[in-house]
Amino acid sequence: MQRLAYVSFVLLTACATNGEALDGSEQDTTATTYVDIQEFGNGAEDAWYGIRDKLNGEFDQVCGDTFCEGDFSNITPLSVFCSVTSKNATVHDCAWTFTASQHQVDPKLGSVGVDVVTYQCHFKPKTTGPKLIAALQNADDALHATLPGMGSIYDTLTDCFEHPIGETPITVQAGTTYVDAEDYYVSTASIARWTTGLANLHRGFDDVCGDTFCGSDFGDVQALDLGCAITKSTGNVKACTWNFGGSYGQIAKTGDVAPVTKTWSCPVAVHGTIGAMITVLTSTTDPQTNAIQRALPGGTSAYDSIAGCVTR
Repeated sequence: MQRLAYVSFVLLTACATNGEALDGSEQDTTATTYVDIQEFGNGAEDAWYGIRDKLNGEFDQVCGDTFCEGDFSNITPLSVFCSVTSKNATVHDCAWTFTASQHQVDPKLGSVGVDVVTYQCHFKPKTTGPKLIAALQNADDALHATLPGMGSIYDTLTDCFEHPIGETPITVQAGTTYVDAEDYYVSTASIARWTTGLANLHRGFDDVCGDTFCGSDFGDVQALDLGCAITKSTGNVKACTWNFGGSYGQIAKTGDVAPVTKTWSCPVAVHGTIGAMITVLTSTTDPQTNAIQRALPGGTSAYDSIAGCVTR
């Protein structure tokens, strides 16, 4: 009887030291291997893309009244990555990436100062990949759902947003010659036209990104703010800069998710007035031409301006 018990102990120990413990936890990170959650099981990739879109949409609904009230009012979700053990799909680590930006026009020089950042927000539910996918898919509110071994994903974000990556303070000189495009107009109608032009430009980027800028490793590139310095006395555009952020996932040997994030600040060539620029971006005479591909005053489209910048 004692010999049988000894043999059973040896067999159990051998199984447990194969890299993954009997309870699913990792005991020897040098032996355990990790994969992306999307690689574990048929249909996992499509399911995870759906979860990413679901979480992104839920974040957009709450950001304006919560996280987006600080210096960075345009925090934008990128992608969600999770690593799982290769044999039993125990979740080891997850990370949700974000990007955000702000700009300021130098009223003396007419330059556009920018601060573009990213965030890597980690959370570690104690469950398996298939169970995590099912929990997030079935939750009415995946962002606020309590996950095994932790609170909600939402709970992890407050501290994360206190630690932007790549933050660069903006300094400007005193002056009165130039003003930001968003402050140039005072009438409600003119402000609305500028806002519409920006929205058309962003929509244009989204329409072409999948076949162009989002075709590289950074498949989740998001367009952020466009800042333009305008000569107050004439309305001429002095300079414009368009900001972007993107990410892709990597898994370290230890199983930790180590996303690569990147930002871009791209000059957009405009040689003319802000009024002429708005007319191009809001025109309805050629609905077949995407706003990002329309020639701006001076002859260069926004697409041509950023083509050599984003994903470079």
